[in-house]
Amino acid sequence: MPTFQGSTIQKAIETGLKQLGLPRDAVSVEVVQENKNGFLGLMRKPAIVNLKPLEPPIDADPTPSDDPPAKPRAGKKLATALTDGAGKKIASAFNDITTKKRDNQTALAMVQSYLEDITTGMGIDTQVTSERQGNTVTFQLKTDEEGLLIGKHGKIINAIQYLAQTEFNHYAKSKWTIMLDVGDYRERRQATVTRLAERTAREVLATGKAVYLDPMPSFERKTIHTTLVDNTYVETHSEGVDPRRYVVVTPKRP
Repeated sequence: MPTFQGSTIQKAIETGLKQLGLPRDAVSVEVVQENKNGFLGLMRKPAIVNLKPLEPPIDADPTPSDDPPAKPRAGKKLATALTDGAGKKIASAFNDITTKKRDNQTALAMVQSYLEDITTGMGIDTQVTSERQGNTVTFQLKTDEEGLLIGKHGKIINAIQYLAQTEFNHYAKSKWTIMLDVGDYRERRQATVTRLAERTAREVLATGKAVYLDPMPSFERKTIHTTLVDNTYVETHSEGVDPRRYVVVTPKRP
C-alpha cells in the first residue's frame, strides 16, 4: 500500500492523490502517523498516510457509521496500573462472568471499584462519584492532578473511559453509556470540538476543498456531525478504523 507524507494529514492525502493520479473517492485512507509540531521546531514529525485504490463498488454504503472507539494508547502510568492490581482484578472477574447474573447495580459497583483501583495504581489520589441521567452514567473523578488523568487531548481519560465501558458491558443488563469526567473537562472539550466544526466548515466553504480532521473518539466525531448536520454548504462523514477514525468535511454536492 503506497505511503505518503505531508505537514498535515490533509496535505499528505493530497500529495498521494496527485502522485497516484486518482480522485479522492477512488482511494481509502489509513492514517499511519499524525503530524507533530514539536517544541520550538524540534522533533517535528510529518503526517503519514497509506492510500489504497478502491475496487469498483458493488453495493457499498458510502457513509460508514461511527462505532465505539477502540482502546486508545495511554501513558506509562495507565499501562502499569492495568498490568497490576486493577488489570488482574478485571481479568479474574471476566473469567467468572458466565456464572453470574447480569445486573446494572453490580456493573456500576464494578466500574466504581475499577476506577478507584486504576487511579490508585497510577499514583493519583482521586475521589470517584457517579450520577445517572437516563441511559448515561457519568463518573466524576475529583483530583488535584487533573492534567495527569486527562492526558494530552484527553487521550488518557478517553482510554480509561473505554475500559470502564467494557467493564460495565460485561456485567450490566441494560445498554447504558458510561462517561468519565474530570472537573469540567468534557464541557470544555465539547465547546472546543464545536468551534472546530464551525471553523472547518468556513474553511471548506472558502476553499471549496475537503478538510480531513485528526482522529478522535466516536462521541467527539458525533459532535462534529451534529454541529454541521444542518449546514447548507458542507457535509460530513467518517473514515478510517478506530482508534484512528476521523471526520472528513466536504463541500455539499448540488
